[in-house]
Amino acid sequence: MVDLFSKRQFGKSAKVVNRLAVAPMTTAQSHPDGRVSEAEMAWLERLAADGYGMVITCAAAISTESIAFHNQMSLGDDRFLPGLAALAKRLKAYPTLSIVQLCHGGSRAIVELTGMPARSASAYEVPTIPGFISPRALTTAEIAQVVEDFGNAAARAAQAGFGGIELHGANGYLFTQFISKMTNLRTDAYGGSLENRARFAREVVRACRSKVPADFVLGFRMTFEGGSFDTGLDIDENIQILNWLVEDGIDYGHVSHMTLAAPSQKYPDRVALAHIRHGVAKSLPLIAAGGVMSRADATRALELGADVVAIGRGAIGNVRVPARFARHEPLTPTPFDVTELAKLSVSPDFVHYLTTAGPLASLKIVQPTAAPRL
Repeated sequence: MVDLFSKRQFGKSAKVVNRLAVAPMTTAQSHPDGRVSEAEMAWLERLAADGYGMVITCAAAISTESIAFHNQMSLGDDRFLPGLAALAKRLKAYPTLSIVQLCHGGSRAIVELTGMPARSASAYEVPTIPGFISPRALTTAEIAQVVEDFGNAAARAAQAGFGGIELHGANGYLFTQFISKMTNLRTDAYGGSLENRARFAREVVRACRSKVPADFVLGFRMTFEGGSFDTGLDIDENIQILNWLVEDGIDYGHVSHMTLAAPSQKYPDRVALAHIRHGVAKSLPLIAAGGVMSRADATRALELGADVVAIGRGAIGNVRVPARFARHEPLTPTPFDVTELAKLSVSPDFVHYLTTAGPLASLKIVQPTAAPRL
C-alpha cells in the first residue's frame, strides 16, 4: 500500500513531500475588491507551516463576472499580482506545493458583486432551491471570453510564483453547469452529447496549459454525481471527461465528495472513489477529500485509490496535522473555540462564514464565555 509519508510527483517535475493536502475551502477573508488580504496570507502560510505536501487555496475569481461569494480572492486582473506574488513568496518558504483554485460561479455568481445577471450554460430553473434566479445562457462569444479569462488567470498564478492551479469543476459551479444534463440544455456545439457538454472544460484546460510553463501543475476538481446544485451528473460520463482532460494537459484529478468512502449513487454496491480510480487513467494522480479526521481515514482513502488525501474541516482547528498523523495522534474534534481559532490565523470573517454558509457550516464554533460580573 502507498505510504502516507512518501513523495509523489505531479506533472513534469513537481513533487509533494507527503500524501496530505489542504482541501480548498471558502474563507471569505480577502478584500471586497478581490485583493488578497493579510488575513488570507496568514491563514495559508499557517497551513504551509503545518507540513502538508500541498496547500490549495480557496476558490479564486477569474474575472469580475465570475464572483461567487463575498470577499473572494481574485486573479482576474494584473493589479492583483503584487499581493499574489507576496503570498506565493511566503508559501515558498515551506516545502509545500502551492495551488490556486480558479472558479467561475456561473449561475451562482452574485449579482450584487458582479453588477450583471448571472450567466450559465443555459437558462434553467431549480424549483427545489428557494429564491433561485434563472441565469441567462452564455453566447458562444461569451464562452470564448470565459475560456480566455481562465487562461489569463492561470498565467497570473504562474507569474506570481505559485506551483499550479486547480480548476473548480465541483459543487455546482460553471464547469458542472456545462456538464450536467439538468443545467445544460443547449443545442449547439456546447450541448447535447457528452463530447459537447465536455467541450467547455476541455477548452479551458487547453487554454490554461498553453499559457503556463510546462512544469506548472494543472489540476481539475470534479463532483462525479450528486444532488442539489450537482444533479444531472453521471459518474461514468465524468470519468470519461477526466480521461479526456488528461489528454488536454491536466496533471491530477481531485474527487470531491462529502464522505470519501461513500457508495456510488449509480452503483450502490461500489465505493464511488474506488470506481473512479478503476476507470481513470492509471497515470493520473487522484486527490480525494471527504471528512478525513484521522490517520485511519487517510489510510482508507489511499486503499480506495487516492494518491493524495485532502483535509478540510480537520485542518481548521488542528495544527501540524501531518506530524500528528505520523505519531498516530487523534485530531481535536469540533466544537472549535473561536478564541483558539483566532490563534490559528482563522479571522473573524472566516469564522462568520464557518457559522453561516456552505458545508463548513456543519462545524460547531463556540464563542468565549463572558467573565462573570463581581
